[in-house]
Amino acid sequence: MTSSISGSSASAVPDTLTARQLHALFDILTHYGTYSEVECFKNANAISTYGYPFASSTEGASEPVIKKESSVPLLATVLRAIVLPVPGVRDLPTGFWPLKFQGILTNFGEADLSESYDKGSLGSRKTLATAASVIHESVSRGLIGGLPKGSPRDLNGHYDRAKAQDLVRAWEDVLHELVHGNLVEALFGRIAEKPDIEGHSLGVQTAVDYIIIHLATFMHHVFVLSPEGSYLLQMVASIHKLVPYSAVKQTLRIGNAASMISGLTKLLLAKMSIGGLTNWIGLTQNADDGMNLLQRHRIISLILSWDMAEFRKTAERIEKAKGGPSKDHIAVIKEYVAKSREDHLRIRNTSIKRTESIIATIFHESRRGLMKSLSKEQHEQCLEYLSTLLAIRDRDEIIKILCKQNPDLFTQAVRDFIGSFEPMIRAVHQNIDLREHVSAAESFLTDLIETSKAKDSPVTISSTLTADKTLETRAPSIEDYVGLVRRHRQSAYNFVHQVAKNCPEIKDEFRDYCKKTLVQFRQQQPEKQPPSSATPPNDSNSQTIDTKPRKGAAGSLSTDIQSLFAALPFQIKPSILAAADAHAAYLSSLEDLSLKRMQHILDDMDLTSPTPSSLTEPKKEKFSLSTTSPFASRNPCRRNNDNTKNRKASMCGPGMFLSRWQSLMDETLITPQVPTGGQVRRGRDVKGVIAQAKTTGEAASDADKGWNLAALMRLVETEVPEPPDVQVVVKMMGSGFGEVVEGRMLDRIEIPGDNITN
Repeated sequence: MTSSISGSSASAVPDTLTARQLHALFDILTHYGTYSEVECFKNANAISTYGYPFASSTEGASEPVIKKESSVPLLATVLRAIVLPVPGVRDLPTGFWPLKFQGILTNFGEADLSESYDKGSLGSRKTLATAASVIHESVSRGLIGGLPKGSPRDLNGHYDRAKAQDLVRAWEDVLHELVHGNLVEALFGRIAEKPDIEGHSLGVQTAVDYIIIHLATFMHHVFVLSPEGSYLLQMVASIHKLVPYSAVKQTLRIGNAASMISGLTKLLLAKMSIGGLTNWIGLTQNADDGMNLLQRHRIISLILSWDMAEFRKTAERIEKAKGGPSKDHIAVIKEYVAKSREDHLRIRNTSIKRTESIIATIFHESRRGLMKSLSKEQHEQCLEYLSTLLAIRDRDEIIKILCKQNPDLFTQAVRDFIGSFEPMIRAVHQNIDLREHVSAAESFLTDLIETSKAKDSPVTISSTLTADKTLETRAPSIEDYVGLVRRHRQSAYNFVHQVAKNCPEIKDEFRDYCKKTLVQFRQQQPEKQPPSSATPPNDSNSQTIDTKPRKGAAGSLSTDIQSLFAALPFQIKPSILAAADAHAAYLSSLEDLSLKRMQHILDDMDLTSPTPSSLTEPKKEKFSLSTTSPFASRNPCRRNNDNTKNRKASMCGPGMFLSRWQSLMDETLITPQVPTGGQVRRGRDVKGVIAQAKTTGEAASDADKGWNLAALMRLVETEVPEPPDVQVVVKMMGSGFGEVVEGRMLDRIEIPGDNITN
């Protein structure tokens, strides 16, 4: 089909892209480019080609050799432009990044942690990595594309906080004034005077509403809609239980700042073991020092191993199962788990090529006769057994890296980090009682865990697009997480206010950092605006073209992307244009859906408006919003009460990033479920599938008894459009786009240091 289009209409293909097409191509290239760079870190050598601040793989040098060029320019741009200049971070010792942090990342790469393909499910690492990638790509687009300058925004103008369109407009206006105006100075001045920023203007107040809804949606997606949500929640709960809050607060009572920092460091990092004692005396060298509080006191080691007992029980059950896999089958699976990265990759690729399960390939590679004696039930048990062994090995490797490595890079890195922030810690400790803020953090985590549990009674949820599709569930709603953020935001305001008021030097440092950083989000070069009209498709039956104006196009990179397109062979251009038009329509649909979902949440929250009499009663919260906002009407209690039972609630929120995040997980390759003759599955085929051991403990008990995740996902996904296939864009333009980004990064970002090479 593509070739016929190219042959018949090559001469009609325009050389100039429209703003809509440039915007679509920019989105495609940053989306897939960022995740491709993230996936590079599965390889231990990837960090050595990162460039500044990490060292290259040059051996025998007296000091680390650091290069400006980067093999991952999208990741490097954000790190260099935003993270490294942060006050405190910029003062880290020279060896922190190229020696300690790089050493930890290299160890993780060498550990060869398991793949979703082998495990047959989307794990916690995949969930968090794809989420981080989508957030990162949004920041990258802002940095390299830039925000165009328009006329000054009147943040004291009219904004209806009950309308989604006004929330979006307020957010865009605030962004514009942060990047091109003087809003940073105004907000820092406001927070130094009073413990809130929302009193600055109605525009800022409305933009905060926008942020709260998106933050609540993100937390809801992680802890409620994600198959790993209950498992991640239990991880958070376990960490929360094991953090010694009382000991930390007692240490913070020490008046002398140096003694307090020393005590806090010892509390977290002090070790006690025979190996540490003999090393100190000099009887041994490099003996295992044991594990410190962060490592040994069940903060890392036990959190990572708390479910290993369940995994081992699952493995033992399969090994001893009557009519289960034979000892030979079990032995071969264990041999595969212990193989090298190269062997794992080779066998995995063979499985994909043959479209047979990973278990079938393992047995074929080892002992061909084993597959003949394997029944369907035994094959399923082998898949589960492999997944279980991989989960056990992953946790063992992570514990080794963070808790048992010699030299102990993790402890050294934490010491360096604390030391770098010591001047700030001294100033804050001298002027602020930190104990109340530690208590506030403890209270927030307690409330987060409670909010994420099943409700006492079901609520009715419905599709955003139609009220005909409803479902009763005990799952927490997005409105519950909105209430969570509202209940605790004042604690955050109080902390920032006290720091800004009592530590003016710190306030000035961060104000200057924010101003310098936000300048980098300005569009770098004014360009002639590409035409906004769409190129008419050659096929009258093609997808409807999005005609929404894209004023920014690809921002500062519009000319570069136009040049990349112009340099393509004319036979490829029709396919690129078709992909761009389809992706533009997809983005438009997501944008419309996001707006409708936000309005759905605002309308639902408005249903619970307080009565006039209740508005005159004293408020328990330290800070309250105007009653004209739906945010002022949410009951702060998460559990059901007589006023909220059986009301409709939202299970899907705004944010195009959620759909992009889900699409990355949906595209993940998963092993076929049958030995032969099956198809390689995708992440979308295993939604709701979680490792067996993760469903046997406390982590999943609330989910199992409270809500049907599969039913929730079906209701949510009926609204989301299918993303188009745009791999032709990635294949033909991805490499050139990376070179463009790297060139822009080297031109714009100043790299300090004398040992930097080209």
